Amino acid sequence: MIMRSDWSKMTDSQFDAYQQRVSLVETLLDDDIPEADRIRMRADYRLRTGIGDRTLRNWLRWYREGGSERLAFQRCFEPAPRIGDASLAAAVLKLVEERPLRTVPQLRRLLQASSENATAIGFVSDRTLYRFLTENGLSEKRRSALACAPGRESFHQFQASSAMVLVQGDARDGIWLPDKDGRARKTYLFAWVDDYSRRILHARYYWDEKLPRMEDSFRDMILRWGIPDKVYLDNGSVYIARQFAWVLSQLGIKKIHHPPYHAWCKGKVEAVMKTLKLDFQAEAERAGFLTLEELNTALWAWIDVEYNRRIHSTTGQAPAERFAASLEMRATSGSHRRVTDLAWFNALFLLRDPRTVTKYGTVKLCANAYAIPGVSPHSVVEIRYDPFDLKRVFRFEKGVCVQTLEVRDLVNEKAPALPQESDAPVATVSEDAARYFSRLRDRHAEDASMKPSPAYSLLRNVQS
Repeated sequence: MIMRSDWSKMTDSQFDAYQQRVSLVETLLDDDIPEADRIRMRADYRLRTGIGDRTLRNWLRWYREGGSERLAFQRCFEPAPRIGDASLAAAVLKLVEERPLRTVPQLRRLLQASSENATAIGFVSDRTLYRFLTENGLSEKRRSALACAPGRESFHQFQASSAMVLVQGDARDGIWLPDKDGRARKTYLFAWVDDYSRRILHARYYWDEKLPRMEDSFRDMILRWGIPDKVYLDNGSVYIARQFAWVLSQLGIKKIHHPPYHAWCKGKVEAVMKTLKLDFQAEAERAGFLTLEELNTALWAWIDVEYNRRIHSTTGQAPAERFAASLEMRATSGSHRRVTDLAWFNALFLLRDPRTVTKYGTVKLCANAYAIPGVSPHSVVEIRYDPFDLKRVFRFEKGVCVQTLEVRDLVNEKAPALPQESDAPVATVSEDAARYFSRLRDRHAEDASMKPSPAYSLLRNVQS
């Protein structure tokens, strides 16, 4: 039964259950993941939760019809497990994992020889065993395919079929810079890499690694290159946040999930981050940068002039050339999606919060007061805002901005409790490193002057 509700009203346990449902369904529907891995994940989930095969089929159908949001609000009735003894059920699955072609009679003989399961297997019929295996994605046909799968126990090399099919994101610690008060603070880097071409699509340093910073880099990547089909992200707190899960569901982007130590595509983004650390950050620490803007402009120049033009050892092509050729083919075929409604897109990344209108016709947010004319006192309204700019907020109804609220009493210009970093010594300045990045900036500016300028005027903020 589907129950529509508000994301903000979901409890933590409901959100965790939603994340598990999406993880399972998107894995089962992803043809790029080996069949053996999908069967194993399905069996583990069914054994752990007791979910029946009919429920799984409904989840798959709902996802195909309405995306991940269809799985967000529902009531699940868990049936009784086919095999009530959890130890026996685990033993059956383990025997099939060891040798998929074992028949039900063979499984019974092996279990009867076991001192732990000899009694329990006597109360389970062959028909129940057949149904148990089928419900766990281990029918006779599936087990034959699993036994014949090449490299079943080994890792495999994976590559997306074309540009923007899969984008990988990651974060790492940056270098130390003086802040506006002259104290040394650590920066943090968010980066996004195209799996097919290995091109760095976007990267940026920030003063902290909070969710709005990650979403800011993600938004810039999409505005420039379009909407990816899938993203690979680890289990960092910003990547599993409820706000970001909602953004992905609204954009129709699948998120690749994997069990621990089975990150079958993680190597590419880690290799890029290692290159950024050794080739860029090692020199940037000695270049004498004084501001975050200097660091980021040097980073963008290095990415466009150096990294994206190198011949990649695996593909044999420069990431920029490989990406451009593939993206042009996708655009010609009409399979590549881009943002068409900029106001709606920008509104996705605003934080959402229900607020009650006071008897004075205002709403409170981070100790600030905002006038909200035309709304009855004690009404509950949806407020969206940028946590780093609280001079104005927006009132939304049914996903549409209906009112811009100007601040009446400004106490905090941005959300409080931003992280403070401890002091640390600044690296010795190298004149060679400074000259290197100065030349990179000049080359980057020269290249940019030869390209047509995009219509940045179209990228406007949300307005009422």
